[in-house]
Amino acid sequence: MEVLNPNPEMIPDSTWEEGIKSQFGEKGYMVQKYFYKRGNYIAEIEAGESKGFQAYNSEDGLLYSWQDKSDTAITLNSKKYLDELIEIIDSEETDTILGIPCRSVIVKSKMGKMTLFYNSDYLKMDSKFYEGHKYGHWEQILKKIGGLPLKMEQKGLMTHVVQTAIEFEEISIDDKKFEIPTFKEVIENPMN
Repeated sequence: MEVLNPNPEMIPDSTWEEGIKSQFGEKGYMVQKYFYKRGNYIAEIEAGESKGFQAYNSEDGLLYSWQDKSDTAITLNSKKYLDELIEIIDSEETDTILGIPCRSVIVKSKMGKMTLFYNSDYLKMDSKFYEGHKYGHWEQILKKIGGLPLKMEQKGLMTHVVQTAIEFEEISIDDKKFEIPTFKEVIENPMN
């Protein structure tokens, strides 16, 4: 995941890159490793020297986020999202990711737009597992494209984020991988 300069006319690239490296380390980007199985997912996130996690619990509909070795988690309710979806439309833009030809859709919302590049022959997902998952417009996106995108580009409100798949594989995953740890404190994110 790369966070690009959203406004080079206002923010010099050198200043932007300095800030990004202070957040993400010398690489200047984050590496996220996602695991999916039926209605569950978990991401392992590396940003510089820090490691964190985000997991979706299909039983309570909450997204749990925590840092490695932390006894505190922050939750988001996946059934709510502040950013209202306007529409998801087919786009003429194409790209090739990992040698896979991809078409795209544009997800328009009140806070910006996101372009998703996908190939419906790869990374298929059953949207029924994510019914009611409004956060990130996840339910609506899965219904539209039938699987995971290979690339996402999001712009709006001083953001420009690009997430691109660098590899994927189908493996057997033990259900324990998706278990939410027991935390001393669980804090509900007030911005949800």
